Amino acid sequence: MKAKPYRSVKKIDIAYIVNARQKTYRSSTEIYIPKEPYEKIPEGYELSSGKSQSGQSKPTSEEEKLERSRRRTYNVVKDIALSNVFDLFATFTFKSNRYDDEVTRNKMAGWLKRRRKEDKRFEYLIVSELHKRCEECVENSALTCVHDDRPKAIHYHALMKNYSGPLFPALNPRNGDPLMKRHRPVWYFPNFTLGYNEAYVIGYTEEDLVRSGFYLLKYLKKDMTTFKGKKRYWSSRGLNKPITIENPEEWYVNIEADHSIEMPHGKFLFFDNERIRSILS
Repeated sequence: MKAKPYRSVKKIDIAYIVNARQKTYRSSTEIYIPKEPYEKIPEGYELSSGKSQSGQSKPTSEEEKLERSRRRTYNVVKDIALSNVFDLFATFTFKSNRYDDEVTRNKMAGWLKRRRKEDKRFEYLIVSELHKRCEECVENSALTCVHDDRPKAIHYHALMKNYSGPLFPALNPRNGDPLMKRHRPVWYFPNFTLGYNEAYVIGYTEEDLVRSGFYLLKYLKKDMTTFKGKKRYWSSRGLNKPITIENPEEWYVNIEADHSIEMPHGKFLFFDNERIRSILS
């Protein structure tokens, strides 16, 4: 179905004020209270004055645009990571064309597409990362890279669930014993022949699930690789997202948050869902 075109409107006709935003995840609820209330327009509209859909002026520099894009990416990836139960954390590298972002992206997307074709239940959330060192520094075993202008290899990190293909235990090449990292057994996908890969079973405690989500988020850095005209992450369709309410009822005013974070632009409050239900019921 063809997407509906955006309707051009004047900001004064449709904008509304946001004083707080509530996001309810699988096991927790986040309240964001901006330092200054901000204006927003509904989805499906664009401002005829040339301003962005958020009701704010467009960035005045490429650096500002990239920073806003990075923040949006971080928030979307966090929303998906904390709203779904993934069972594998995986890393993929490439033995050829590993410095070419378009080639590696197409190869990675092709492998994921084949897995989806084999089992429609397979779902994933994936981000890219640039290696910290260039090829010369890797070969010379340099701890840090001294060539900032040289290309870095690209690899990918993913959260996955419902993978039904083969998954083999990795072995220590020195003694043949099962390979362990961070006190967990390492697995690998034998059908990924494009380079080295490894996977870990996440576990099913809430702590394991939340930790794996934030572990993926740490790769969303300012120097992360970008793909021209494409998102910095991609995911399968149908993954859960949080329930979002703007200007919710102020129940959070009378309940102490489990923890909070103060940012220059506002405050984040975090609540355990079970505790909220027990207090408000």
